[in-house]
Amino acid sequence: MYRFVDHTAELELELESDSQEGVLYEALRAFAELAANGAGDPSEREVVVAARDLPGLLVAWLDELVFLAETEGFVPETAELSLAGSEVRAALRGHVGEPRPLVKAVTLHRLRFRTENGVWRGRVVLDV
Repeated sequence: MYRFVDHTAELELELESDSQEGVLYEALRAFAELAANGAGDPSEREVVVAARDLPGLLVAWLDELVFLAETEGFVPETAELSLAGSEVRAALRGHVGEPRPLVKAVTLHRLRFRTENGVWRGRVVLDV
């Protein structure tokens, strides 16, 4: 599950799943909703993203998705994720086209990625 919380020139993204990988997958789904601009040519990418800790990994993951959209026009729609510590390996499937340039940056403001009562929760603020 994911949900957006509006801010002035920012969009807070709250993520929830039963696993760490699920939080990253929900972040991908949310980004795809923001960036998708109709279907383009199907495409795939392999990515490896690492950080010092899980909150940093959430930021690095979303930064990678923004980078792929901005530089290659690639917007992922699904992924097979493998998480080891604070490194994620992913096989992304999506489309190449002209994504909406809505997300300018991923911020550290109110950043969170942790388990609470057996549920993994993440929160990140996007500069839009």
